[in-house]
This record gives sequence, C-alpha cells and structure tokens, in this order.
Amino acid sequence: MLKGQIKSYSDKNAFGFIEQTSGDDLFFFKTAVVSSGDIVPGQVVQYVVVTGQKGPQAAKVEFVD
Repeated sequence: MLKGQIKSYSDKNAFGFIEQTSGDDLFFFKTAVVSSGDIVPGQVVQYVVVTGQKGPQAAKVEFVD
C-alpha cells in the first residue's frame, strides 16, 4: 500500500484528493474510505491505486495513526 495525506475533501460532494509523496494528486470517493471517522485535510492515509472511469484513483483508503 502507498502512503500520502488528505489534501482536500468535500463532504457535500463526497470526494477529495490525496497528496502523494511522489506524483500527481490522487482522486478518491468517500466510499473508497474503509476507516471510520471524519476525513480531514492533513490526515495521513494508506491506499491502493486503481483505474477509474477518468483515470487513476485511490481505493481501500485507510487512516494511519
């Protein structure tokens, strides 16, 4: 799994972006988050990259303590 941090998140639209340690920011849907709790910018996460309808996106997003 890769690590990054939440760059931005819109609860209203139920999606956000993860800032990767290398490469472009990565899109994710709220439904891709498997951890419970609030999604906040700056939060460290681990995830896998999958191919969505519009390109790469994060899946199996988990919060890292």
